[in-house]
Amino acid sequence: MGATPDYYKTLGVSRDASADEIKKAYRKLARDNHPDAVKARGGNAEEAEEKMRAINEAYEVLSDDKKRQMYDQYGTANENQIPFGGGAGFSGSWADILESLRNGEGFGGFGGFGGFGGPFGGGQPMPQKGADRTVKLNISFDEAFKGIEKKIRVRLEAGSEPQTLPVKIPAGAIDGGQVRLRGRGNPGINGGPAGDLLVKVHITEHPYYRRDKADVLMDVPVSIAEAALGTQITVPTPDGSKVRVKVPAGTQSGTKLTIRGKGAPRLGAAGGNGDFHLVIKVEIPSSLNAKQEEALRAYMEADESDLRRW
Repeated sequence: MGATPDYYKTLGVSRDASADEIKKAYRKLARDNHPDAVKARGGNAEEAEEKMRAINEAYEVLSDDKKRQMYDQYGTANENQIPFGGGAGFSGSWADILESLRNGEGFGGFGGFGGFGGPFGGGQPMPQKGADRTVKLNISFDEAFKGIEKKIRVRLEAGSEPQTLPVKIPAGAIDGGQVRLRGRGNPGINGGPAGDLLVKVHITEHPYYRRDKADVLMDVPVSIAEAALGTQITVPTPDGSKVRVKVPAGTQSGTKLTIRGKGAPRLGAAGGNGDFHLVIKVEIPSSLNAKQEEALRAYMEADESDLRRW
């Protein structure tokens, strides 16, 4: 396993950077290095994808207080790489050792804590399925949208070397969803089958899009004039294509314009795709040049509406 990268260097922040500084740095890097933006500038989209993975990985660790503390102390946020769990609770090796004691492996095979079949210790030991284990896997928005096969490293038994296991993430995976690897959990008791390994998916933040199950939402800034008079805009969709959208005259900030079927794939029997919602955000300029100010004053003088009727 390669050395853990310097996440602070990846995001271009100091080791004592605040949470806000880390988030601000991430968002800027995500905007500048997103494959769609790089491709539009004539750059290499594949190299941009690799860089975005590194940026997302760094942000995922440094934006989480517990992971950041673990990374600062041990140089990694992966509990499986910290000897005896690194003092972060009974995880990693200590958890496996305690589990082996419960299974009777540390007491000459006599069943440990009640390994015999009957309530009074009589009869043959009863086979029991091993406990399930849960690990966390971070993936990008695009990986969850399109689906991908990832690899994880886990220690399957106490004292064993970590193994690399393939995990197939389905297209349309949701944040918090789980992929079950059967028979990859803790060993069974008294000859019982092994438990399962549950891979819990966490989707890192995207600079443009956010998910609501299979639906995808994106904030779209428009000017006062565009909202009042109406306009047509071209927007990038999550599947990599672009669509032309009409913003009707008089559109208010917060209005949703929906493009059917351009969301993420739906999991399960439902099939199809969710919808893509454009959330209009009317941008108020913080400063005006002389020509703009003159035009707005002329509009204000011509406006006879009464918005405040109290």
